[in-house]
Amino acid sequence: MFQMQRKVTYSDVGPDYKADMAQIIDYFQDCSCFHSDSLGVGVENMDDSGKAWIMNSWQIIVDRYPAYGETVNVGTWPYEFKGPLGLRNFVIDDTEGQRIARANSVWAIVDMKTGSLTRVDDSLADTYSLEPKEDMPYAPRKIKYSGEFETFDGFSVMRDWLDTNQHMNNGRFVALALEYVPENFNIRQMRVEYKHSAFHGDVLVPKRQVMDGKVIILIENAKGTLCVITEFTE
Repeated sequence: MFQMQRKVTYSDVGPDYKADMAQIIDYFQDCSCFHSDSLGVGVENMDDSGKAWIMNSWQIIVDRYPAYGETVNVGTWPYEFKGPLGLRNFVIDDTEGQRIARANSVWAIVDMKTGSLTRVDDSLADTYSLEPKEDMPYAPRKIKYSGEFETFDGFSVMRDWLDTNQHMNNGRFVALALEYVPENFNIRQMRVEYKHSAFHGDVLVPKRQVMDGKVIILIENAKGTLCVITEFTE
């Protein structure tokens, strides 16, 4: 497992002095980037190859959220490569070794010239050391939903929401979806399925469905194309 230690800063937390799901995704994303950098296959190396890892889905389970001032250890490791996909676990442990969050993620490798999925080649896969899957209840990658949704006003993608691929950063989608989760809804699990990229200036329209113990937020573009599905469970 690759690990990085970090202190939870004032900039990381909200009014309750705790990090939220979007901040946890930032921790995980940073950890995976530094892991790949340490092996010589980081984001800049991938740029040179004309390929990029694109986030496909998240499942994150939180027992408690990191609090302001505490030090946490963020860890990650891949456990499987198949076709164009890389499957990777993440964890957050406190300084006493207590596991406070864990996650499963699915990434897809894309040829940035064609926009098409491409197989993870053996030389790239062999760079990583596969480890056993984290012990957690794994949910399906696809999020199913049905029924009526409440539609909210749209908003434009701002420049500082973009990542190095000029796409809207996957964590920013979650930060926006969290705006539509009802207050006092205590999120224990989040699932995210990324369907379509968003770019600077795109208008995004959020839709919400609230049911007992679960909130589903859809984010579509102005053409009605579904970009992201997020599911929050108490």
